[in-house]
Parts: sequence; C-alpha cells; structure tokens
Amino acid sequence: KQAAAQCALTPDRTSMRVFHAPDPRSVLWENINFPFSMQDTAKFGMKVVWIVGILFWAIPVSVVNSLANLNSILQALNIKTVDSSKPWYGFLSGLLPVIALALLLDALYALIVLTAKRVLKLKSLSDVDAYATYWYQLYQFANLWLIVIGGSIFNQFQSFLNDPQSIVTTIANAMIGSSVFFVNMTLTQSIGKCALDISQLQKFVIALLMRLWRSESTITQRQMDRAKIPETYQWGYEIPQILFILMIVVLYCPIVPIMEVFGLIYFAGRYITYKHQFLHVNAQTFEGGGNATWLSIFVFIISIIYMAEAVFIAYMGLKQSPASAAFAFVPLVVTFVFHLDLRYKTITYLQNLPLQRAAAIDVKEGECSDFNRLIYLQPSLNTCLDEQFHVVDSNTRGPDAVF
Repeated sequence: KQAAAQCALTPDRTSMRVFHAPDPRSVLWENINFPFSMQDTAKFGMKVVWIVGILFWAIPVSVVNSLANLNSILQALNIKTVDSSKPWYGFLSGLLPVIALALLLDALYALIVLTAKRVLKLKSLSDVDAYATYWYQLYQFANLWLIVIGGSIFNQFQSFLNDPQSIVTTIANAMIGSSVFFVNMTLTQSIGKCALDISQLQKFVIALLMRLWRSESTITQRQMDRAKIPETYQWGYEIPQILFILMIVVLYCPIVPIMEVFGLIYFAGRYITYKHQFLHVNAQTFEGGGNATWLSIFVFIISIIYMAEAVFIAYMGLKQSPASAAFAFVPLVVTFVFHLDLRYKTITYLQNLPLQRAAAIDVKEGECSDFNRLIYLQPSLNTCLDEQFHVVDSNTRGPDAVF
C-alpha cells in the first residue's frame, strides 16, 4: 500500500493526486466524480468566507451577550420589567446567553458540515470530520477572545493602534470580568451536556413527537430498523467543545483559580459519559485513521498552552511582580523546546510509520525475505529498481528467473 502511494504514475506531479484510500464505509460516493481542481478552488473560496466570518463573528456574539440583561430586552419589547434582585433573575441572566451561544455554535457546525459535503464535495466522512474540526475550533477560539474583549474586532484594533500599551491591560481586565460567563458555560456543559448524552432525552422527545404526529401503522419496517442503528459520534463537533473548555480552564488558572474545580467537574463528567456511551450506546460506523484528531488536536493544544503562558506572563506583569513574570518565561521556553522535540522526533516519524509497517509486514509474510530498503523508495528516485527484482538463481529457477 505504501509503495503504491509513492509510485510516480506520471511525469507531471500536479496531474494526479495519490493518497491513502479512506474507509469504504465513510466514502461519499456522490462526490467521487468531483474534480480535485474544482475542489481546491472551492476550498480557497470558502477559506476566504470563513476568515471574513471570524472577523464579523463579534456581531452574533454581542447579540448573545445582550441576553444577559433581561430588563433591557423587556423594555425593547414594551414589557414591564422585573426585579433584578430576585434569585431567578440572576439564574436566567447567566443561563440564557450560554444556551443561545450553544445553539448558535450548533447552527455554525451544521453549516460547516453542509459546506464540506455540498460545496467542497469532500470524498469521505473522515475528511468532513477533519474539515469541520479545524474551522469549528477556530471559531471556538474566536468566541473566547470576542467574549473577553467585547465589541467588533475592528473597533478593538483601532483602540489598540491608538494606544498599543493598552492591549495587555484591556485583555487582563476583561478576562476577570468575563469569568462569570465562562463559569456558567462550564457548569452548563458539565451538567446539561452530560445529562442529555446519557439520558438521550432529546431523541426521546423527537421520537415521541413523531409518534404523535404519525400513527404507528404508517411507519415502515425500514424506518423502524433505521431507528435501531447506534449513533456515531461526530468528532468534528465533540472535540472543539472539549478543547474550548480546556482553553478556558488553562487560561483562567492563574487569574481565577476556582476555575480548576469547574474544569475538574466537567472533564470527570465527560469521562463518565464517554465511557458509558462508547461501551453501551454508540458505535462508530467508520474509522478515519486519526485524520480528524491527532494532528489537529496537537496543534490546537500547543496553541492553548502558548496562549495560557502568554496570558500568565502579562498578568504577572500587571501585578507589578517582575520576578514572577520573569520566572513565568521558564515554562514558556520548556514548552517551546518540548514542541520542537515532539515535532522532529515523533510527528516526522509518524508520517513514515506506514512505510515501516509495510516493510515489516512484507518481511513477516515472506514476500521480501532478502529485505532491501531500496524496494520501498519512490520509483522515480530509485534508478536501480529493476536490478533489485532481477535475481539469478540457477539452483531453483534457472538463470533467467525474475521475482
């Protein structure tokens, strides 16, 4: 397989694209005939659209944040305001923006997946997962900083250009003020998300409404069998949400230490939920070979660590603690060295792992008993490849034996 993937089938390296075949169960057969040249053009166009969308993402985020002021909404609707000192008012003011943001992000994820399938015409569900993971995570990053800073990016850029020294102060002060929102989000994800995943309440309500709308006699056997198929986890949807909570916890550790407790509750709940769902409920219908997970998660986690250390250094500097700020550069340097070491010693080797596995299998199965690594080189780079396959063995097959 690896040798086939490295074969030079044409002198023009841009005329044909060779890649490992995906899991047949994940292939989107309706997109197979879509040319790669048109797909590349569509990817570039959608990249521009998503980047512009990130720049203007502050508009819907600001609308979501405005839900925290219920009395302002009631006044805009000409409805009598309520007493803001009541406990239920504070509960709703903290919960409504979190729920609205979650619904907004769900709509965004559905749009990204629809774009990957219908506009970009990606060839497999694993490619769709990888594409959704990347862009959905970038919007999650934008969510955090837009919620922290507030306002549109262009307004913030203008204020930063007028006073560059205000960047650190603005971000540090804003992070403290936004901590309540992120605490509510973490708790809502910890309790609400885990409870919904285990109880499957939303599916039960949908099934109940369908039964009330349609009589049982009109449901076909195929529809009943389809309802029994286990659900597949959408990693492009699940992973960015987990990394978003991780980013919140890591960034707020030095500023709001109690955030670590809420993070512990969240990840403990997600561990119990995933363990139960994967063992008893869900089943993956296809395997993506880590295309949507390993490389993307590694890049995003390293980015989160860098951001957290930069925020910590800035926060210590604002506290007028030069010794602490200087000492904070130590973990930043250690992270950078570890990143480089992992990149050159692990990721590079993982890219060649299929080649090593293919060679080991061939040796084990006896297909290449006299193992020669030149056989696995790209044919266009191996000028002596023909000589490797023409071996004289006069004792068994004669002087003209070829194998």
